[in-house]
Amino acid sequence: MVLRKMPVAGEVDYQLSVEQRDGAAAVAIRGRVAVGNAQRLLNDISAQLPAKPREVVLDLSRVDYFDSGGGAVLIRLRQQLAAQGADLRIAASTPDIDGFLNLVDQESLLQPLPAPPPTPGVVTQIGARALQHLTGAREFAAFTGELILGLRDALRQPRRMRWRETWFYMERCGIEALPIVALISILMVLISAFQAAVQLRQFGADIYVANLVGLSITRELGPLMTAIIAAGRSGAAFAAEIGTMKVSEEVDAMAAMGLDRTRFLVTPKVLALVLMLPCLTLFADLVGILGGLFVAVFTLDLPVEVYFRQMRLYMVMWDINLGLIKSIAFAFLIAGVGCLRGFQASAGAESVGRITTSAIVSGIFSIIVADAVFTVLFYEW
Repeated sequence: MVLRKMPVAGEVDYQLSVEQRDGAAAVAIRGRVAVGNAQRLLNDISAQLPAKPREVVLDLSRVDYFDSGGGAVLIRLRQQLAAQGADLRIAASTPDIDGFLNLVDQESLLQPLPAPPPTPGVVTQIGARALQHLTGAREFAAFTGELILGLRDALRQPRRMRWRETWFYMERCGIEALPIVALISILMVLISAFQAAVQLRQFGADIYVANLVGLSITRELGPLMTAIIAAGRSGAAFAAEIGTMKVSEEVDAMAAMGLDRTRFLVTPKVLALVLMLPCLTLFADLVGILGGLFVAVFTLDLPVEVYFRQMRLYMVMWDINLGLIKSIAFAFLIAGVGCLRGFQASAGAESVGRITTSAIVSGIFSIIVADAVFTVLFYEW
């Protein structure tokens, strides 16, 4: 029995011959087997096969053209016959078709898809998350001790300190951050001063803008905004640098050579940020005070002498020292968290991006928590 498919618009031509013998079927295909007629060819073959065939033998030796559509027909036909307990065998073919079919692992396609893993219960999820946090806390505690010992050794033996790398990181963390620190500081002070001026002007208390600017920039805005900028710049850079070294197995190579990773990778970064963040904080305080002066002079018509005199009357040196104390603690947190996240990188570029993001988020979170603790302690003190 021969079935002739006539070509129409958008289709290609083929010839199909099906012979049934003792429960087996011999199928011969001629012409073109392509994506355009793949579904029709599969329907024609399925319609002419016996109800429960024992075996189907294909003859593809006279096929002129065979592409991915033909491969899909064979795979789908094999799946249908396997569901009925029958086999599909290619008796004759062409070298081109054999080469095409060798690129496809048909046996793996016939395997049933594995069942999805069961969804863990709420208790299991809570336990897994708790274990994850406990592991993170243990790593943080171990790294903190390692960092303290490294800084102790650096203070005891300054000559063993890698000062060249320290100066390099001081330049990156300090000098290169001056423009963005100045911009953020002056913008934050301008916003605060303008908002305060609107309210204070109603009571004729314009002069107290100097108090507000001086206390807010030295106690809170200066160290806090500078630390957040450092977390986004330096903390992320530390995590990405160490994470890349961890992925490329440079950290493991250092350990194999007996080199201390804290002395070579962590101590220079932490010491550089601890030295430079207070300097950046002082710079932010200065720029912020000048920004408040701009608002006082050009918006509130306050003389320059009055602005600085009012600030001097209500500010003491402790206000600046408080900001510097905070900045030192923030520097330890930013550098420590950044280096720790870098050592937690596993493999691949995705891991480096993930730990860099985690370093920024964890650093900013640590800064906010530490600032809240400092605020409560100094308030009680």
